[in-house]
Amino acid sequence: ILYQFEGDGEVKWDRESLAETHLLDRIKDVLSKFVASEKRDGHLIDPNVWRNASESGGKLAIYCTSFAVVVVDILHVMLSMSAEKFAKHMDVFFPVLCSLVCVQSDEIRSLVKDVLEQKIAPRLNVSIE
Repeated sequence: ILYQFEGDGEVKWDRESLAETHLLDRIKDVLSKFVASEKRDGHLIDPNVWRNASESGGKLAIYCTSFAVVVVDILHVMLSMSAEKFAKHMDVFFPVLCSLVCVQSDEIRSLVKDVLEQKIAPRLNVSIE
């Protein structure tokens, strides 16, 4: 499973399959913890902190703000995925995207909107105008 044989009998690691599983696990873990922390602690944070998550990440020692920049990066990665790759993992991504709709960060909500419009809507044959 972790490797495959080349035509000449040489063993070659299937790096993509191995890395993909671990990466998806980390994405789910980070996004789930972010959503839980945001629900628990988000109301305690000054709303100005949420104006631009990528600029405020790491300044406060609170999971939901320090990991906001990571969430932004994950959403950018989703946007950069091919349609086929995104579709392959939509069952993992969709529930988390739904959770992120309610977070306080305008930047994260805007990126979630972009992912829904650019990646999910076409799969549903929905036109966004």
